[in-house]
Amino acid sequence: MADSSRKRVVVLAMDGSKESDNALDFYMKSIYKDIDEVILVHCVQQGPHSVGSIWMPLDPHVIARAIQDEEKKGTEICTKLKTLLPIYKSGGRITVTRVVGGEPGPTIVQAAEECGASMIIVGSRGLGTIRRTILGSVSDYILHHARVPVLVCR
Repeated sequence: MADSSRKRVVVLAMDGSKESDNALDFYMKSIYKDIDEVILVHCVQQGPHSVGSIWMPLDPHVIARAIQDEEKKGTEICTKLKTLLPIYKSGGRITVTRVVGGEPGPTIVQAAEECGASMIIVGSRGLGTIRRTILGSVSDYILHHARVPVLVCR
C-alpha cells in the first residue's frame, strides 16, 4: 500500500493554452495535496517551427526576431502563471520553471527526470489521428517516453 503522506514532485507542462490551464485547474482542485511540490514547466521552443518551414531560406535577422518573440511569449506565459498561483492557496511549494530547448516533449520528459518527478500532468488539445501524426503531439510523446505516470487532461 502506498504511503499517502510521502511528498510527491508533480510536473505540470504548461504552454499557455486553455488546455494546459484546465489541466492545472483540475490538478489543483482534484489531486493536489499540501505536501506536494509542484513544478510548472514551460518550454520555450527554439527551432524551425519559430520561423516557418525548415526548407525556407531566411535572413538571420528574421531568425533572431523569431527567437526573441518566442522568448517574450515564454516570459509572458510564466508571468501569467505566477499571478494565477495565489488563487489556489496551496500549502505546498509551487514553482514556475522556464526551460529553453528544442522540442517540448523531450524537454519536458528530461526536466521531469532531472527534478525526480513522481508524476507528469499535461493538457491535450484533442488532435485527431491524422493531425497528430502530421503535427506530432507533445502529450503523446510524454505519455510514451516518461518513466513516471502521466495524466493527460482534456
